[in-house]
Order: sequence, then C-alpha cells, then structure tokens
Amino acid sequence: MPKNKLIAIVGTNASGKSALGFELAKHFNAEIVSADSRQVYKYLDLGTGKVTQDEMREVRHHLINILELNEPFSLAQYQTLAYQAIDEITARGAIPFLVGGTGLYTRAVVNGYNLADVPPDEKLRAELAGKTDEEQKQILISMCDIDIPKNLGCRSLLRRIEKQRMGITAENENIPRYDVLQLGLTWDKEELHKRIEIRLDKRIQQGMIEEVEHVIKLGARAEFLEGLGLEYRLIYRYLMGQYESRQAFRDDLFKEIRHFAKRQMTWFRKEKNIIWLDSKGDYFTEAKKLIGDFLL
Repeated sequence: MPKNKLIAIVGTNASGKSALGFELAKHFNAEIVSADSRQVYKYLDLGTGKVTQDEMREVRHHLINILELNEPFSLAQYQTLAYQAIDEITARGAIPFLVGGTGLYTRAVVNGYNLADVPPDEKLRAELAGKTDEEQKQILISMCDIDIPKNLGCRSLLRRIEKQRMGITAENENIPRYDVLQLGLTWDKEELHKRIEIRLDKRIQQGMIEEVEHVIKLGARAEFLEGLGLEYRLIYRYLMGQYESRQAFRDDLFKEIRHFAKRQMTWFRKEKNIIWLDSKGDYFTEAKKLIGDFLL
C-alpha cells in the first residue's frame, strides 16, 4: 500500500524556512505542522518566531500554542501529535507540510522513530537549571553508564539518561510512515550571521525582553525558561542581573544564536535526503517545481 506524502521544510535559525513554508503552503493550499520545540507553548511568540494570528487564519497551522507554561513535553508526545495532525490533514484531502528547525522533531516524524515515552526527571532538570551548556553536559556525562556519541547535545543526552533510569537502553527499529520530500534552506556563513543579527535586533525592539518579563509574571519557572535555551535562557539571566549591561547581554545572545545555527547545520547535513535549495537564486520557484513533481 503506497504511503501518504509529506513535505518537510527545514533550515537553520533566520534562514527564512518559516516564511518559505508559509508561501508554499498558500500556493499548494496546504496545512502546516510546526516542528519547533518551543512554539508548542502559549505566550512564547517573539522569541520563537511564531506566525501571526493573521497568518494562521490564512494558512492553517498545527502544534502551535498547545501547551501551558512549565508543562513537560517529550519527543514521543510530539511525534504522536504530529502523526495525528498529518493524518487528519491528508484525510481532508489537503497537503501536509512539516516546517521547523528542531531537527530531532523533524527526524522523529520523517524517519519514523519507534519511541518510548519516558517522563522527564524533574529533580535532575532542576539540578541543571542555571548552569551553562558545558556545565550541564559535564554533569550528564558523569552520570552516564553508556557510551556518548560525539557532539550529542545536552537535551538529547538528558533524555538518554532519563530513559536509562527507566531501564530503556535503545530504541527499536525506525519505521518510516510517510513518503517524504525534504527541502532545506540556509545561507553562507556571512549572510546567515547578518540575517541573525537583523532578526535579533528587530525582536528586541519589538519587545522580546518584555515578553519574558510577562511570562515570568504568569508563573514561568526558572528551570522552564532555562530549558527553553537561547533567547529565553539568556533574557531570564539578563533580567536576574547576570549581565553588566544590556549591550553585553545582546552581544552574548547574538553569539549563542550563531553557535546554535552552526550546530543546526551540522545536524541537518547528516540527513542525506534533504534537497538544499539555492538561496542565491529563486528558491521559491525551485521549491514549487520540486514539490509539484513530487506530488504527481
């Protein structure tokens, strides 16, 4: 029996993948399933780069604003909800687009990870809150009874330990559920850094720091904001007086986002089935042609 088709659009921070996915979804009368680990939470708008309410009315989006602040959310939960959304979209006769930069979320759906849903270890996560990525990683490595793959990120390492404590040492064989076309968008290093800087300064001007102040008033806990990483982690630390100036905070955040984009690219480059669009050319037209041919 032939598999249902899915289009995945991935890319680094500030690459323009969300805007591309939105325009392509309009063209193909498609619906978008978000593959972003932070957009699932309510109230986190500027820092996660969510689409606007007007855009959500123009193109139907899924898995955005589905969780309250502080609510735990696992990869297995995401995969289950993504499968459900994709299957419902297909059943309506529409085309599902999976769009986002959380590589693990995308890979879980595209590759059909056979996942065990293990609850988070809140005590361990509280212990890690407030520490740098490197400090977190050293703590986690010291706790491991398993070999650690090179360049494994803190979040993935944390989940491995949580599973290990539940007696789960490996996942079962992957079972891809869909016939997938994966398109990727990024830029050369210099151009990407310019895009990151422009976007960062715009979001700060629009009120990204005030957004974090607001969610703290709503009850967002320190460990929750720390766990979100990047903008939310560093803005929280800025608000707690851990930076000598606003400029020092901004410069540190710019540096961290650049580093994150580099890690994203390293992750996505391992995916051999991604077709990378020519960002220097008319990549919208290129993507339209690839998707049109795929859907025939």
